[in-house]
Order: sequence, then structure tokens, then C-alpha cells
Amino acid sequence: MNKFLILLSSLFALTFFGCNNDEEELDLIDTLENEKIAIHEYLSQISTPILYLEYYSVHGMLIDTVFIFNYDNSGEVAKDTGWVLMDYEKFYLNGDKLDTTSPEQGDSTFTYAFGGPVLYRYDTIKKYDYVAEAFRHISVGSMGGEMIVPSILAGDKNNYGKPLHYKLKAHKLINDVKVNEYGLIRSYLVDIMGVENAFVDFPTREISSIGERDTVTYTAILEKGTGDRDIQVGDSVLLEMDYGLLDDVGLQNRVLRSMGRDSIYFLFNETWQKNYPTGLVKGLQHLQAGDSAHIIVPYGMAYGAVGTTREITFRDRTKLKQYLIPPYSTLWYWVRIRKVVSPKTEEE
Repeated sequence: MNKFLILLSSLFALTFFGCNNDEEELDLIDTLENEKIAIHEYLSQISTPILYLEYYSVHGMLIDTVFIFNYDNSGEVAKDTGWVLMDYEKFYLNGDKLDTTSPEQGDSTFTYAFGGPVLYRYDTIKKYDYVAEAFRHISVGSMGGEMIVPSILAGDKNNYGKPLHYKLKAHKLINDVKVNEYGLIRSYLVDIMGVENAFVDFPTREISSIGERDTVTYTAILEKGTGDRDIQVGDSVLLEMDYGLLDDVGLQNRVLRSMGRDSIYFLFNETWQKNYPTGLVKGLQHLQAGDSAHIIVPYGMAYGAVGTTREITFRDRTKLKQYLIPPYSTLWYWVRIRKVVSPKTEEE
């Protein structure tokens, strides 16, 4: 946090004392003054209590103030470190939308293509983070809260005079994502699907006893087919498949991409396997012709702490990274194996 304030202090000093062009200096001063007026006018319409968080440089100079309002802090709030499962909306104060985890309110230009909730990691000891700081005051629950961050604190010199407006909602606070994922998967399989037994697969070696921090893919057969051999490398496979994220809010399935009941025919070889999560590849090898199953893949056997992204253009000029599958996502697959043809059969 001190490094952050030192940088801001230097920026502040350079802006107001290192400028040789008086006209430019006055323009910036006027811009920031007008911004303060706009924030004051906006907050004057708020009838609920407002929390003022003042930020100072290392030399004791007030830089600016963050405002939190329309919030509830009577429940569980974030500590110094951890994770929050959250949804958010981000605007300029004038109403221009910048980002959201609600797909129905957005378009193809937002950070999470398929929406939220998303995991957000915070560590207010090692670094400064406005969103993390807000969750130290906004408790878990449906009410959430709002925050205004003045542009001088937001740190984007290209948008001075444009304060940021956040709407935040915390669904859950998490200390350990692995432990949380273990509980999520077990609850889905046992409580929702009623599955007591399933095939288990691990990233490398087999283990005799599964703990809550182990990385495990579960394959639960829902309907047994008439096949007499498991899928093997080199087989040609005809299947139907849907997949999505295992949602931690109410254990609801958010389908990322539904392949419906379309028939997919592919060669189960090393090339195909490299393009799909390890957990799915291992899970398929427990299935035979006619089987239908759920395969639940933990993030450690899916797309890990990175997720999958694509590059998009924001407002016709800025290149941004958009997540198709967010970091630390647990994936679920529904598959039905229609046909399996071994290499030997094809040769005949």
C-alpha cells in the first residue's frame, strides 16, 4: 500500500508542480474540480449512510477519498487475505458501462463472456486493491453495496475527471479454493445427483485416500449401455456432450456452451486429447458404447489458475483479454456415448 501511495504522491506532484504549460495545468485542475462537484452532487441524492475512506501519501498529504454507500456490513466481511465469490458492475459515474458479470446486461466486450459469479482473490497486506477494500465493509448477502473511486485514485491518467462507480455483491468468502471446490463437487454429486459411487481419476498417480485438498475428477455413470469395452486411445467415438461451469451459488448449472444433441464424431488420439481437459480425457476412458455419464472436472485437471481467454476490441480501439472459462473453474460434462469403433474394426 505504501508503494501505491508513493506513486500517487509522485504523480500528484508531477501533475501540479512539474507542468510548464499553465493552460494545460489549469485544464487538469478544472477537470478534477468538476469531477469533485459531480461526485458531491451524486452522493447528495443518497439517503443511506456513506462511508468515507481517505487516502494519504507517505508525507501525510490527502490524495482523495473513496465512497462506499447503499451497503450492509452487519454480516460476514472479508479479512486481510482470501477469496470472494462475487458479481459486479463497473461504470463511469456518468452511467457509461465498462464491465459486468451479468451477461443479460452486457455484450461481447466484457471481461467474463459467460458472466458470474467469479472468484476474486484479495490480499490487502501485500498490495492495494479498491475492490478488496470494499469487501472489508460490504458483507456477504443479497444487498451488496456501491463504491465511487475518484479518477486520481483509479490511476488512469487518460481518464482523469471520470470517477469509477462499482456495484458489488459478495456471495461467499473462501479461505482455500481447493477445500471449497471439494465441498462443492461432493455436494453436487451426493446431494443433487444422488451419486454415492463414481470412478475417480488423479492428475498423475493413484492415491488410496481422498482428502479435501486433493485434485480428483469424478465420472458418475447415469445409464449403462450395451458396450463391452472401455474407450481406448485410437478409437473412433460418436458422442453427445454438453458442458458448463459448476456454479457455487445455489449449485445451479450455468451452461457455457451447449452442443445440444448434435452427434460429434472424432478420433480419440493424442491430438484430440491435447485440446481438451485432462479430467475429461480420463473420464471418457471409463465409458463404453451406450453409456451416459456426468464427468466433474476440478480446475487442477481443467484450465487451472489461468482459464481460457480470447482477445477482443473494446470501443473499436483497445485490445482486452476476455475470459471464456474463468480461472479456478470447476467444469461439468454430460456425455452419451453413441458408438465406439476400434482401429481393428475400421481396418476390417
